[in-house]
Amino acid sequence: MNAQFLYNALAAYRKFILFIMLIFFAYAMAFGQDEGLRFKEGYAKISSQGKYGFIDKTGTIIVPCVYDYVNDFEGGYAVVRIKNKYGIIRKNGTTLIETKYDMCEPFSEGLAVVKSGSKYGFINEAGEEVIKPQYQFVMGFTNGLAMVHVNGKNGYIDKQGEQIIAPKYEFALPFSEGLAPVMIGGKYGYIDKAGKEVIALQYQMASAFEENLAAVKLGDKYGVINKAGKMIVSPKYDDIRGFSNGFAIVLDNEKYGIINQNGKEIVSPRYDMIDSFSDGIAMYRRGGKLGYIDSRGNEIIAANAEHAKLILASK
Repeated sequence: MNAQFLYNALAAYRKFILFIMLIFFAYAMAFGQDEGLRFKEGYAKISSQGKYGFIDKTGTIIVPCVYDYVNDFEGGYAVVRIKNKYGIIRKNGTTLIETKYDMCEPFSEGLAVVKSGSKYGFINEAGEEVIKPQYQFVMGFTNGLAMVHVNGKNGYIDKQGEQIIAPKYEFALPFSEGLAPVMIGGKYGYIDKAGKEVIALQYQMASAFEENLAAVKLGDKYGVINKAGKMIVSPKYDDIRGFSNGFAIVLDNEKYGIINQNGKEIVSPRYDMIDSFSDGIAMYRRGGKLGYIDSRGNEIIAANAEHAKLILASK
């Protein structure tokens, strides 16, 4: 391969890349919605004259802007809305479910929540109503079960619509890691998928298990328990977010810090805000200024006004 040929090839490649960038810029200007051009599963939402659709990464319009709103694609499907009715489309723009429901959620474990009138049910990925709308409220399937609300109480059904756990709880959340938080008489605890209360109803609040740990409230403070109900972090915080990537954000006296799964304070509560970790770093705010810390609590980018401007500009 001679040098002139290589030079011409590189020049052509640069022109191609520039052309693609110009396409994206043109679409961003023509269709630019408030959320910006953001791709998920290879597609980005666009809007034109108040209507929404999708483009792929080549800038080709895959779904014309005919919907009043669209959600991002999840698992190959997107929830769409025309006027006040919801449906679901496939990635190629074809319709799975006509816009006929009063509410529709993304698929979870192969089934999606739909609402018809005042009743909730489920459809499958073939668009069939496998569980007819009949419940006062439901939440999507997790761990093979879905929470349903019947006559003011909460229980659980399986994917065939069979009642697995009778509706007797005043409050309940979906199963996570095999357990679900439930409440009776203002006391929270946990049940397993057979409906057995494996952690007694004794807390003032209880969150879903994440990474085998859950935040619970005793008195007016939060601590952390494991699946055996053992207190890993004593109740001493004003709030605790769920664990993610081995860490949880805690609140104490209106200041935020970070603990690990053993309850050790990686970052003592001293920040006005801490965001969740992503790629090992988290954004923080202190005194109106923004910076970044790593998972060991080191301020890798110190807080200052200039960083705040740059970070906020990138949002």
